[in-house]
Amino acid sequence: MESSHQARKIIGRILLIGMLGALGWSFWAQQTSVLIQKLVRRENQPVEITLGTRPAMRVSYNPSSRKAFVTLTPPEDTCLANKKRCPPHMPKGYRFLTPKTESQETYWEEFKYTLTNWRYNPLLVGKVLWGYLTAVHERRTNLSPAEFILLSKELSLLETNDFTVKLIQSKKKKSRKQQAEPDGLPAPVKDMAPLAVQDRPIIVEILNASGKRGLAAELTQYLRDKNQKGLLRVDVLQYDNYPTQEETSWLEDYTGRTVQLKQLGNAIGINSEIRAGTAPNVICDTRIIIGKDFTVPL
Repeated sequence: MESSHQARKIIGRILLIGMLGALGWSFWAQQTSVLIQKLVRRENQPVEITLGTRPAMRVSYNPSSRKAFVTLTPPEDTCLANKKRCPPHMPKGYRFLTPKTESQETYWEEFKYTLTNWRYNPLLVGKVLWGYLTAVHERRTNLSPAEFILLSKELSLLETNDFTVKLIQSKKKKSRKQQAEPDGLPAPVKDMAPLAVQDRPIIVEILNASGKRGLAAELTQYLRDKNQKGLLRVDVLQYDNYPTQEETSWLEDYTGRTVQLKQLGNAIGINSEIRAGTAPNVICDTRIIIGKDFTVPL
């Protein structure tokens, strides 16, 4: 009986020491990591990570708005392409991760699948954790365990349409017109109110890429009815056909109203990532590209 009591005391002390050690480690990690400080304080400053796929991807996450921007670029970082540790002269706060999956398209599809299904398939969480541990062992990342855990927690709260994706073309082949346009993503506007109470409705163009005649007109009528009833502040400027047929639907953003675009996408059943539009001289906030997977809501 006495030996059992003594064993419980020892176990209790070990657990206490472990808990104090974990708290001390967490405090040290927060004080020494700029990334963790931004996440914890919900600062309106982006947390940026470079993914060493081919081509490379740069993810910028805003802890304040909880929106993420993904820039798809040519592979410019040789340390990422060669799956080696980046040299010590990299800027302070620079974070990178080179996944096992080299293909940018394949990795992005795997990421979206994990983001959507991890709640229903816990094995995906183990797969992500194992991928991080192997990346640390093979020196393919400089994310600390605390940074990885906190960042994973943040991303797990997002949905696919919380991501805005933009493709940056190679600088070697830029035309004069492209050189005049700045690289990067459209600056997000301070426009966080729901669609139903906006001062100005979101201006929309609808393009039919499904191959089904009349689908764009049906969606136009649906959105105009919702706008008339005050359920969605949406102004459909025009509708037309898309040059090619597409399997999936998406929204193209031109003014940075990502909060409203997410609400619009949810209202019409388009939950894929938002794409940053690059067409010049557009007069709308967004374009809805209707693919073969789209059906007009009832």
